[in-house]
Amino acid sequence: MRARYIIFVFAATALVSMVAYGVWRAISSTGATAHANLVTRNASKAEEKLLSAAQPKPKRCPKSSGAILPASPQTGHHKVFLTWNASTYFPDSERHAVGYCLYRSGTPNVATYDPTCSKCEQVNRKPIPGTACVDDLVQDGAKYYYVATAVNEDGYPSPLSTESFAPIPSDPKVTGSAVKGSYPRCRAENGSQ
Repeated sequence: MRARYIIFVFAATALVSMVAYGVWRAISSTGATAHANLVTRNASKAEEKLLSAAQPKPKRCPKSSGAILPASPQTGHHKVFLTWNASTYFPDSERHAVGYCLYRSGTPNVATYDPTCSKCEQVNRKPIPGTACVDDLVQDGAKYYYVATAVNEDGYPSPLSTESFAPIPSDPKVTGSAVKGSYPRCRAENGSQ
């Protein structure tokens, strides 16, 4: 991996040097303004491999097989504001959290019976970098049990948090005071839903 990176950096540096030299040479020899001709070609298999290895992979939350609640006339009336404590900071990338993944279930004690929450509904697909969000896709009259996990830069999760219970009113009419502050949406702002 390190050798590929060094080769890619060397190749990129050489390419920039050649382009810079070619432009300088064209300007200095003619005294005129610079013009460029763009020539394209398909990348070789080796070049494609180098380029794909150099691209950072988007971080994803561990996938869950639980069904995702679709929007319907019985959703969108209520919101659940979720907050959690940040993981302890660790300088090494293996233990350092880059974001948080949220899951919910209609069954209490899900983390006790299913430590990976594999049958839970996955709230977000990409890790949330902060420690708060609003889940705005909830079913009227539902009872949700939320859990969170921290993920490192390789996408490996921590153990699940303790669960938080959120009973959703069955009446679609919203009552009560709004939560102060600006919370990102758990789903839409991070590529989910």
